[in-house]
Amino acid sequence: MKPADITSLISCAEPVSAGERILCQLTRPDVEANSYRFQYVARQLPVTGTNTAGATGTAGEWTRLSHGWNDSALTITDDSFGFLRAVGPKESPQLYIGATGAEARRLTDAPLGVSGFAFDPSGQRAVYLARTPEEGRYGTDEDISADAEAPRHITAASYLSDGLGYGGDRLTQLFSVDLTDPGMTAESLLGSETLPESVQLTEHAEDVSDPQFSPAGQLSVVAGLEQPTGDVDLRSHLWLITDDGMERIDLGMHSAHAHVWLDEDRIAFIGIEHRASVIDFVAALPGLFIHDRSTGQTTRITCDETIELEGIRPVIADGCAYVVLTVDGSQRAARIPLDAGTVTLTDGELTCAEATGTSGTESAPALLSPPELVVTGLCRHGEQLIVTAATVTSPGEIFAIDAAGGLTQLSDFATQFVDEPLAVTTPQAVSATTPLGDVHGWVAIPEGEGPFPVVLNIHGGPFSQYTEALFDETQVLTGGGYAVVYANPRGSNGRGRAWGQAVQGDMAAPAHADVLAILDAALAAHPQLDGSRLGIQGGSYGGYLTAMILNAEDRFAAGIVERGYLDPTTFIGTSDIGRFFSEEYSGRDPERIAAQSPMTDIEKNTTPTLVIHSERDFRCPLEQAQRYYAALQRAGTHTELLIFPGESHGLSRTGQPRHRVQRFEHMLTWWSTHLRT
Repeated sequence: MKPADITSLISCAEPVSAGERILCQLTRPDVEANSYRFQYVARQLPVTGTNTAGATGTAGEWTRLSHGWNDSALTITDDSFGFLRAVGPKESPQLYIGATGAEARRLTDAPLGVSGFAFDPSGQRAVYLARTPEEGRYGTDEDISADAEAPRHITAASYLSDGLGYGGDRLTQLFSVDLTDPGMTAESLLGSETLPESVQLTEHAEDVSDPQFSPAGQLSVVAGLEQPTGDVDLRSHLWLITDDGMERIDLGMHSAHAHVWLDEDRIAFIGIEHRASVIDFVAALPGLFIHDRSTGQTTRITCDETIELEGIRPVIADGCAYVVLTVDGSQRAARIPLDAGTVTLTDGELTCAEATGTSGTESAPALLSPPELVVTGLCRHGEQLIVTAATVTSPGEIFAIDAAGGLTQLSDFATQFVDEPLAVTTPQAVSATTPLGDVHGWVAIPEGEGPFPVVLNIHGGPFSQYTEALFDETQVLTGGGYAVVYANPRGSNGRGRAWGQAVQGDMAAPAHADVLAILDAALAAHPQLDGSRLGIQGGSYGGYLTAMILNAEDRFAAGIVERGYLDPTTFIGTSDIGRFFSEEYSGRDPERIAAQSPMTDIEKNTTPTLVIHSERDFRCPLEQAQRYYAALQRAGTHTELLIFPGESHGLSRTGQPRHRVQRFEHMLTWWSTHLRT
């Protein structure tokens, strides 16, 4: 894979069932337009208990369904459908809704765009989310430019958000819009029909998200505190929207994210529990909860030590929740009974206590998809479960799992919509022993005999994970002739709470030992790897661990420190998560913080180091890279600094396509300079 081949990376998400069809959203980088295209495709699939499509999906061909530049959030009811559409790369998404079989009409003109919506069960209205800019900001007055806006008066503890910037002066609020079709009018026949009036339903002091209706039409959202204070509180609450305003549902020390009404009293949600304090978040495993408004009780359905769920809304059917588990280098679809007591993960299997019988289901908890699929979305289609998933050869395909557990691949997007399919390097598993059990990783080796220079790559987080699914960074490096070693060391997610907490208070040492153990295991098992030509790189926490390792090791010929967490002290006042991340991971003791800081022994790093950062990174702010770069220069270490204008912390995943290509080109140039000799 070459850097420019990112245009061949077609991913899919948001599977939707619509009668005898399934639909999904395809995303593709467009380097020429320097943007992304999001469109929907569809194919026929019978609603049956057993798949009949065959291994190649012959029951129906995929056809293009939408033709916008950026179409997302498709929702279909019995008699209508809706979606968000941005008509061009610089346009904000707006809400479009239509009756089944009719053309969708635009219903909003939100100046900063619409970010989500939901249908009222009555079919008479929809509610939607939109940012509300203060007057005189963000283009609301064409005579006031961004640098001429009034000063911002801030009293809240959190006021920045990576990928956005300042948020308090453009909070996301909830609006309602009438869906009644005005019919044929004189102005509509002239093509000048006015948009229906929207009514603002909330004026909350924090962003509102995830609007959901109960079967009878009660409306709820997720939002933070009533009034922000100078203290940090990570809890996100459920709120009822009533004629009198917002009414908080008391969840105690729990935070809710994606939620769904089970009936008029019970709400299921994906969330976490803050055990010790309202900023306790390290390795707090997201789980499935049910809150019963009639009793005020919130019950956790999944084990808080072993089961971690993705933040994908549960799909409720037949007394079960269909969810996505993060588990040991994969993301797997799973079935969780709602009445079976606490479900736990033991030796790779889901188990639970005896069912209480409240829902009448006899379905046992089960992992439904194989570990080779990294599931990113799901929906029910009759008795089948439809999932979107990345694989070792594709960033996204769509699969059906029938009632008997049979798996059928329904797409081949990796080859169908590209001129020339990518030649993909398949990684091989590697493991090593740690005090908490084996650490798992992979090595991806280019074609040929070698010997190949080796790059050790370290993921961010630290509470995140690599999978064996296709990863563009690995493929570009192997395409350039470099073997790549990567692992999920202690501190990563997918292995339970204890594994994730292993770096709390000692952010570097356990993971340092683990990634080097995987590197040594890969070198020992594969003689075509050249242990005399080693590089190391990582982003975010991976940049931090790379910097710490370079202070302690001289075995690497060069390093790349990207978007790194590099100074825990200054991070506190500059990062959008600084007020809680440093304290919860590094602690408050100055000596312990210093021992965990890459700045403390930076003079010991004599390895040539490329520092890569984004100009508008508010997660690990630019000053982290600037201070690190200056300290390396002062220590006499060869270093270079590469800054990407306008980009956020997510440059490598969601940045401008041209910048993503240029980032890869600079990496390859750096490694060619330092590992090819």
